[in-house]
Amino acid sequence: MLRSLASSTARPLARLSPSCSCSCAPSPSSSSSSSSSPSPSSSRLFSTQGLPKPASKYTLAKGLELKGTVVTTGKMQQTCTVSVERRMTDHKTLKEYSQHTKYLVHDPQLTCVVGDQVKIRNCRPVSARKRFEFVEVVKGARERVQSNLGAGAVPHEARPEAGAGAQA
Repeated sequence: MLRSLASSTARPLARLSPSCSCSCAPSPSSSSSSSSSPSPSSSRLFSTQGLPKPASKYTLAKGLELKGTVVTTGKMQQTCTVSVERRMTDHKTLKEYSQHTKYLVHDPQLTCVVGDQVKIRNCRPVSARKRFEFVEVVKGARERVQSNLGAGAVPHEARPEAGAGAQA
């Protein structure tokens, strides 16, 4: 029974009609015309018109962009670690919880400071674990904001403590 079923489902190639308009049987006229000139659809695939210039040599055309917080800097050359938070909902209890993923990010200008809110983009592999590149600082860390205040900022050591002022 299996042998008869297998033979009935398999169709020999001789049964296909050459006048069929689908791509199951190539016609002799279409094969000679496709070899003489490239099809217009294939030339569009390799066109780079309309795409913005990549930010670095590692940038992909359609990279995934994420926002996260810088956790560590200065331990590896041109690298910082960014923690990205994802909000999830439990399907049974419908409670929201967060999951964190740490990514190694390529930062060639060493602009990231611990605590910065940054935007990172997926790129081609820079090293064994680095798959993201730094795009921009969304919100600076407190240290960066205080250092940019300049001479008007009061150092932490010079500030009067709340307990000492209340006793005097």
